[in-house]
Amino acid sequence: MSVQSVKHRPTIVGLTGGIASGKSTASNYFRQKNLPVIDSDQIVKYLWKTHKEMIQKAESFFDIHLRTPQDLKKLSKIIFNDDKKREKLNHIVHPYVFKQIEVEKEKYQDRDMIIIDMPLLIEAKYKTHVDLVCLVYVDLETQIERLMNRDQITREDALKKIHSQMSLEAKKEHADYIFDNKDSVNYLYHQIDLFLGGLKHEKQ
Repeated sequence: MSVQSVKHRPTIVGLTGGIASGKSTASNYFRQKNLPVIDSDQIVKYLWKTHKEMIQKAESFFDIHLRTPQDLKKLSKIIFNDDKKREKLNHIVHPYVFKQIEVEKEKYQDRDMIIIDMPLLIEAKYKTHVDLVCLVYVDLETQIERLMNRDQITREDALKKIHSQMSLEAKKEHADYIFDNKDSVNYLYHQIDLFLGGLKHEKQ
């Protein structure tokens, strides 16, 4: 009697956060732990440089050329102040991003875990594509202070940027694990280590 081997499938972890919450710090730490990280922001940048169909769809809708970094900055200003246009752009871009993520995932099918780094994971409804959602969280006042210091902007401008995204409080409702990043970076790393240790223990 032969035993049919079970095909290995890596655990897909969705890593998300908000502006100035520390998601990039967490993402880099996962890389330091030798885990594959697929960065959706980098995929978006790649697509804007290479994917003619996506670019043409966006150009057609917004009626502007989108061929240079300056063009993309103009587009960012348009969607920053218009929720409906931002949603439309996301509707155009996200399917291409999701498709490219699937291509990237194929490279790591022999690994135990793949991290999908995606700021808009909840908003883009990508939650259904991952096994676990990890949120890098800070309270609003800490988020404001860090963003003001990072970008050298006023409190008013910081709040505008923060409110252009889903709040971290709302994202907490969708998270399986929450990494509290209010304190030191070492505490953030400690929480990630506990998370990884817990998953390893569950698989044994």
